[in-house]
Amino acid sequence: MHNRRSFIKNLAMGATAFSLLPKMSFAKHFSEAKQNEELIRLAVIGKGRMGTTNLKASLTTKMSQLTAVCDVYEKRLQETIDEYGKEILISRNYRDIIHSDKVDAVIIATPDHLHQKIALEAMKAGKHIYCEKPIIYRIAEGKELIRAQKENKVIFQTGSQGVSAWGTELARLITESGLIGPVNLIEGEFTIAPNDLKSFVTPKDANESTIAWDRFLENAPKRPFDAQRFFQWRGWQDYSSGLAGDLFVHVIASVHYIMQAQGPERVYSTGGLNYYRDGTRDLPEVMLSYLDYPNMGNKGAFTLALRANLVDGISKKWSSTDFTMIGTKGTMRVEWNTITLKTRTRIPNELFKGLMSLGVGEPKKTVVQNQHIYEFSKVKGLGSAHVNHHKNFLQAIKNGEKLRADIDFGIKSATAALLCNESYLQKSAIKWNSKQI
Repeated sequence: MHNRRSFIKNLAMGATAFSLLPKMSFAKHFSEAKQNEELIRLAVIGKGRMGTTNLKASLTTKMSQLTAVCDVYEKRLQETIDEYGKEILISRNYRDIIHSDKVDAVIIATPDHLHQKIALEAMKAGKHIYCEKPIIYRIAEGKELIRAQKENKVIFQTGSQGVSAWGTELARLITESGLIGPVNLIEGEFTIAPNDLKSFVTPKDANESTIAWDRFLENAPKRPFDAQRFFQWRGWQDYSSGLAGDLFVHVIASVHYIMQAQGPERVYSTGGLNYYRDGTRDLPEVMLSYLDYPNMGNKGAFTLALRANLVDGISKKWSSTDFTMIGTKGTMRVEWNTITLKTRTRIPNELFKGLMSLGVGEPKKTVVQNQHIYEFSKVKGLGSAHVNHHKNFLQAIKNGEKLRADIDFGIKSATAALLCNESYLQKSAIKWNSKQI
């Protein structure tokens, strides 16, 4: 963003002419889209929870229209017809969707093991791609995905919505301003109580006639029909990248965006599976990962510490949208819609005025035990992270707007998450060079 670059330049120079900056850059970027004349024809492949969430976010932009849906569960296809009408193309076979002349762009919201496979075929068919994270299931899948995107010249947005959140953008501004000093540690946490996973009940109508099991498996190991595996696929390594690919990647993507990081140079993970030994999953229920990042642009060499516990008896903390950044001069709690900044000294007036000139909004200010605390909240009327992210994708298709999470970004954040899994499996630290992707 030009405004952000100008702002940081002024911060560095100690300039006072913040009034010269274009006003309300935040409001401009994060405002809801208006009705657009030419709607992009949209298909959804995998219309479960995230597929439905992504569809609604895209339609909210008023820049797209739904024309096709693929899902291997019959009930979801019928629900699509009931809600959107019989003119919607529906199929259990994603190939019918990606080769349809009724489709311009595809949302891929399937289990992880299908992401790269479907994306490759869809790009070769000339479709633009919005793919849920992680966009790869194995590290080796990345190079072929990048090659296909370049050859077919399509738009590819990674579904890491956090990078389009108001709070993430403000965190990047604050970090680049030097207010919290060089960053040395970033922490994120995910916890839920034992048996909460069992609240996801397998529908009574789930059987081999209502679920196209072979279409679900595709390139996964062949197994007899198992409804529990289908609806709880996130717990099985045949289809899922586990806690790292499902949860950690949220924070990893946002941290990469804020710090302009390319990837870790060392990763270590530990954890285990002890509670859910009832045959309902084979992936860890507890994982702790430590990712060491080199210094980039004098923002500090830092460790990203991530923790997930699906059997925490007390806590319920789902921090896909929040984490804490710790620097030598202060700390910052980053959430999609709020930022809590704590420093030992008051923000200099000119820096504070600079933030205000960008339409950030007046923070709540308190002083507690010599700590200056600033609580920033998203200004009313600005779009949600999900809607902003889809708006960015659709505008990239229509007028070439720069993507906030392009294919290269998505592969680097996914690779960092998958390295967490590799370390866990190998029971040792892994050294990595992000330039080898």
